Amino acid sequence: MEVPTYEAIRLVFEYAGDKVRLVSQQDGEIGISAFDMSGAGRPGYYVDTRNASGATLARVAVPAAFGSDPPRGVFTVVVPAARSASHVVLTRIARAARTARDASARSVCSAVTTDIATFPLGRRTEPGGTP
Repeated sequence: MEVPTYEAIRLVFEYAGDKVRLVSQQDGEIGISAFDMSGAGRPGYYVDTRNASGATLARVAVPAAFGSDPPRGVFTVVVPAARSASHVVLTRIARAARTARDASARSVCSAVTTDIATFPLGRRTEPGGTP
């Protein structure tokens, strides 16, 4: 069975303490079964692709973004390559304090999204090298 390919960008990040930098980005067609964006509202780390006006085009979970023990490391993520994407943003979603939502005072947990770092995407090319 043939695995479908998608236009994508492979991003490699490096971190040391609370400093994060994008060390590599590579456009291409990548053979994957699909982009899993099902957990996009759960607590954790994500990479968003955004357009020039800041609208999120896609959000991909990065469960291995930061190791719990080491203060330095590297992680890789593959994101969909929308032609209108101008930059990527490393974000963190965390649970917010519980709040009363309605008259019955039922508690619900809301999420807080924090942008950690923003990186411009390099000059985008079509797979095969055509800009």
